[in-house]
Amino acid sequence: MNEMTSKEIVELLRRYRVSIIFVTLFIAALTMTYVYFKPNIYQVDATIEVQTDNALGTKDILAMATGNSGSNIDNVIQILQSRYITQLALKNLDLNIRYYTEEHFKTVELYKNAPFVVSVAAMTQKARDSRFQVIPVTNESFTLLIEPSLKQKMVRHIKEYLPLLSEKEQPILYEKLHYYGETIDTPWFSIIVQKIFEPTHPSYHFTVTRDAYMLQYIQNHLSVSPVSQLGSIVLLSFEDRVPLRAKEILDALVNAYIDETLNEKTESAQKRLQFIDAQLAAIHKVLQKSAKKLQRFKATHIITNINEKATLTAEKLSEFETKLYDIDLRLGVLKNIFHYITTHQDIKGIDVDASQALSPAISSLIIKIQEANELRTNLLTDYTAVHPDVVKVTKQLRSLKHSLEAALRSAIASLENQKKTLQNIIEENKRMLQKLPEQERKLTKLHRSFIVNENIYSYLLQKRAETAIMEASTVPKARVIDSPVVPEGAIRPKRMLLIIVGIVFGLIIGVAFAFLRNAFNGTIKNNEDIESLTKIPVYGVIPYLNRKNRGAFYEALRVVRTNLEFLQNSGQSKAITVTSSIPKEGKTTIVTELSKIIAKSGKRVIVLDLDMRRSKMHTKYNLPNTVGLSTFLIGKSRLEDVIQKSSHENLFVITSGPTPPNPSELLMSNHFEKLVKRLLSEYDYVLFDSPPIGLVTDAMIAMRLSDINLIVVRSEYSKKEFMKNINRFVEEHHLKAGLILNGVKAVGGQGAYGYGYGDSYGYSNDYYS
Repeated sequence: MNEMTSKEIVELLRRYRVSIIFVTLFIAALTMTYVYFKPNIYQVDATIEVQTDNALGTKDILAMATGNSGSNIDNVIQILQSRYITQLALKNLDLNIRYYTEEHFKTVELYKNAPFVVSVAAMTQKARDSRFQVIPVTNESFTLLIEPSLKQKMVRHIKEYLPLLSEKEQPILYEKLHYYGETIDTPWFSIIVQKIFEPTHPSYHFTVTRDAYMLQYIQNHLSVSPVSQLGSIVLLSFEDRVPLRAKEILDALVNAYIDETLNEKTESAQKRLQFIDAQLAAIHKVLQKSAKKLQRFKATHIITNINEKATLTAEKLSEFETKLYDIDLRLGVLKNIFHYITTHQDIKGIDVDASQALSPAISSLIIKIQEANELRTNLLTDYTAVHPDVVKVTKQLRSLKHSLEAALRSAIASLENQKKTLQNIIEENKRMLQKLPEQERKLTKLHRSFIVNENIYSYLLQKRAETAIMEASTVPKARVIDSPVVPEGAIRPKRMLLIIVGIVFGLIIGVAFAFLRNAFNGTIKNNEDIESLTKIPVYGVIPYLNRKNRGAFYEALRVVRTNLEFLQNSGQSKAITVTSSIPKEGKTTIVTELSKIIAKSGKRVIVLDLDMRRSKMHTKYNLPNTVGLSTFLIGKSRLEDVIQKSSHENLFVITSGPTPPNPSELLMSNHFEKLVKRLLSEYDYVLFDSPPIGLVTDAMIAMRLSDINLIVVRSEYSKKEFMKNINRFVEEHHLKAGLILNGVKAVGGQGAYGYGYGDSYGYSNDYYS
């Protein structure tokens, strides 16, 4: 397919301008309708700063058995998006009942602005799927209406013919007058509608949603992301159709997370206090028993003083036994942790807030396992166990757990060695004390036991005070930087942008549709189309006739007349046949108006209507058709009787006459050929209005007798395929032919119909201007 020139593109756009404008306006109207009914979406943002526990301090070993893991940004994001936090937030929100009304053909949600509130005592699942319509009747009463949805109506109609559904599956149909404040009890629901203020709309409706739906709704519209990769600031964004609701939901989520972190730390401190209190109670009893034994021994034995060596040995034993107690405590914690991880999949119950006092490596591993466990739990809420992300975290957990078990075994073995060494030292010091006198030895043993228990008791009291202070001063692991506020404007839809896009898209579709129509439109449109299809010269391009371009129409016919004057023939007179390929291409109009133009130049012109099957010539000239060519050729009329003078000077007409049964036989007779010769001797131009060449053979008879045969084709009507038939017809019968392109619409801004005429003759509009 040849590329189109810019002129052809402009012509194509002009030709289909109405359809282009219509498509553009139609799509623009659809876009504006969509934009009008598209609800506004509002976005509320909040930022919080979270504490990261990447660097653990060296604190007390007593924190090992209680509390939870440190947080990082990834975990915070997962927790904020978790179902658990969302469920905590929903407890502080009243989102299950949603109220609506209609304004300007749009459904508007009335969040905390409805003229009534609904209290639900009981409701079935079927009722939750229904739409409750409240129609105010008086100041005290209203109509409660429940109608099935379109889908339910269709099912109901099917049920009338095919009893496929049980009674329980039938939609709820309910319409009854009620009063505000009364309890409405039905088999499906029990509710109370309480009036708040006077209704301003004729109708309202409300729906009752499930918690699961609201939970999913919040999770789908919540976005949590770090402000920067290296920072500890988290950005929360929530989108909703109601700006106030979006703000309150985000508020509830932030508060739920902060409260949860605060509760977590408080619970950890309480666990530590309980552990210390239990140890204090046990040591206190032992300490009291040691003090009583020492006091009783001193009361029953007279010992003035213990020598310096015995005192030094007793102090060392007290110090070593205190260290031994500390090692036993550490071993107990480690063995409990080892037993816990081997018997539990989730090790969330282990506290590592101060585990680096024992081993930073073990604390780090426990933190990583707890974080991985939490991440895996959150992933399993959205994916299955075979999802690639879940499988990856599971493998990571397995590897971390093996590493932790190995680290714990190593730490336990190391402490066991330390314990054994310390026990040997204690035994050696005890043997030294055995060398003392018996009373001194007993006194030293009792004194040493009392000092050990007293030291342990003091140590526990100090840790309890520290833990109590920490509990009293507990602060959450997150703080709000920017609280959510009600947005002033919607983030989408961008109405003006959508309308502009709709107009541009409509224009593109309209232009594409125009090119598509042009591609499938096989009609001749302009002179270039004819030149690409045939070598037959074009004698004239006639514009579409209307009131505005009558001058251009007749000027184009004058160009045709001028081209005809240069015909080479044997005599002075010229016989011209005007025909077409199919009807309605305008040949009769061309013959009529061309004859008038030629007659005005002073030439004697006679027009013969050879189209005896569909005669129209007499109507063009306002002449009777009682006699004519048909009556002359059968001998019923004389030539003088059938030649009629028109209202134009020098212009005569022979109408077709009554329609004969055999027009072709009449035209093939010698009478017709003699008639043509006689007319050529009396008139300067003899014009034949011939039937279309594509329908009957009548035209062939006159065309052989003509000096030129003008074939009329109509712009945007005649098919390009017809040119093949015309070419074959002209070549087979060796006819001298020319083409007239009729009904051409002017290209805007060009005024004249600037096409060349008669290429083989070398004439154009410029020649005659």
